[in-house]
Amino acid sequence: MTIFVPDAAVADLVWHNGRWVDDRFLRRSNNGVSMEVMLSITRFSIMAGATLLGFLIGWFLSPEAKGARMAILGILAATIGLYVLIFDDVFSWSVSFLVALCGFCWGIGYWLGRSLKGLMKPPTTFGSAKWATPSHLQEKGLLDGMGIFLGKIWDGTRLRDVTYKGDRHLFTYAPTRGGKGVSQILPNLLRYLGSVLVIDPKSENLVVSAKARMDMGQKVLAIDPWNIGAAKVGLEPARINPLDWLQLSDIDAPENAMILADALIQKNANSDAFWQEESKALLQGLNLLVAFDEHYEGQRNLGTVRDLLLLTGDEQIELFAYMAGSVHPLIASTGARFLQKDPKLLSNVMASAQAETHFLDSQRVREALSVSDFDFADLKRHPMSVYLVLPADRLEPFNRFLRLIVQQALTVCARNIEDKPEKPVLFILDEMPALGRLAMVEQAYGLMAGFGIQLWGIAQDICQLRRVYGQDFESFIANSGAVSYFGSPDKTSAEYFSGLCGDTTVWNFSTAVSHAFSSASSGGSSTSESYTDTRAASQRKLAYPDELRRMPSDIQLLLIDDADPVIARKIRWFEDPDFKDRGVNTHKVQPNDDEVKSNQHAS
Repeated sequence: MTIFVPDAAVADLVWHNGRWVDDRFLRRSNNGVSMEVMLSITRFSIMAGATLLGFLIGWFLSPEAKGARMAILGILAATIGLYVLIFDDVFSWSVSFLVALCGFCWGIGYWLGRSLKGLMKPPTTFGSAKWATPSHLQEKGLLDGMGIFLGKIWDGTRLRDVTYKGDRHLFTYAPTRGGKGVSQILPNLLRYLGSVLVIDPKSENLVVSAKARMDMGQKVLAIDPWNIGAAKVGLEPARINPLDWLQLSDIDAPENAMILADALIQKNANSDAFWQEESKALLQGLNLLVAFDEHYEGQRNLGTVRDLLLLTGDEQIELFAYMAGSVHPLIASTGARFLQKDPKLLSNVMASAQAETHFLDSQRVREALSVSDFDFADLKRHPMSVYLVLPADRLEPFNRFLRLIVQQALTVCARNIEDKPEKPVLFILDEMPALGRLAMVEQAYGLMAGFGIQLWGIAQDICQLRRVYGQDFESFIANSGAVSYFGSPDKTSAEYFSGLCGDTTVWNFSTAVSHAFSSASSGGSSTSESYTDTRAASQRKLAYPDELRRMPSDIQLLLIDDADPVIARKIRWFEDPDFKDRGVNTHKVQPNDDEVKSNQHAS
């Protein structure tokens, strides 16, 4: 219903659908229908415009718009400044006085702020530990993008790569499903230009990064006895024969044979060292026999050594007698020593050596160790990527297979000091405690920084490494230039890294309130109340153990050389713009059967 108001003063207003409306709109709106549309558009425009305005203001004030904001404010300031200098009017004088007042206040505030900041800065009486800032990391050269990628840190405007380009070794403590693969191992396999040797328990590293490393011009090899990853990337499983390392013309051949024996005999604190050492001596002699004696031509591999260990009775005696007649001194002495042993003692030594070489009964392992398709010395001479692939469920039973290869590769690379590659050979020892106590790894961490090799050990927690190396586990951290801690639920690791972060000094503020009440004999009374504020320096840990245990899943602690402790972000390479296009993404969601059927029908 529409009611026209006759009053001339308000003759242009009419009552329409419950509100007063200018009748000129009604006359142009075909009985008010168009006006309703216009009002709806107006309401929508108000909502959309307000949202857009808020978004633009928020963006303008955000860190992402810092560059644009500085440019706009600079242009505005320059324009106003030119106006003030050129024109002589009320506005220019007003702006001049306003700028002068602001400048005066800023000058006083700047120095007052510095003074107050100095007063509030806690002393270093109880410790001076503090978290690293982006400027501090920049000074240390950790944000220049060169070297081994560790994580990212927010510098106020964007995420910056935290990298380590020193020549010391690295270590990472990351619990199961902690993200060590997607956040550290794979990003480096996708960008590191030097040669690498990586233990790859599930073949994921091989599948994701093999093509990327081929594109870098590297020769890619997968020692993959069970062929769980090589076939996926179009490679034939590579083979390496450790006995090819033993050459008759090499004066160091006996020592090399002992190094191989040391890799096969795993130290066990619960076993008598006598049996372990005797087993090593036996394996040393057998390694040299198979490698040098013409009788074993075409059979020079560890599978043959295993077969000789299984000889019994007269065949065993004949073997040692044959060795005793060898022209090689060490082979001859080994045969003579074991011929002289008491049968019971000999039986125990043989049983010990047999127990340490059970893994050689696997035909897959024998094939992988039968011949050599490459030489570990080439790791320092040519860009090469070697993946040691083993199914996760075989990591423990066949750890001697990994020990053998890692021990030999490290020894060969460490001895070739004259070969100095542009980038060191990176040994990524994932699940390092599964290797057992390996003497060459201990020596490499302690003595071989700068030998053209760089080790990166990875363990789940402190306890896991301590079980293998005892109290010597600390030497791995002491000799590492960069240590990553992803947080773990165990108390030991959290307390250990809390201690490494150090102590800091903080202000402790307290307020004391006192009340007093008194009464007189005359019946009067009085009360008083006083407040006392005190400030004292006190000590606290930079990071308490419970804080480290509760670190978010995308956060890690980094301890890098002499830099302050770093709280850095972990990435997932397949989501990071710097890496996601380099590797083969195995994390893509696969379509289910219903989606496949619907796509087939649609096509």
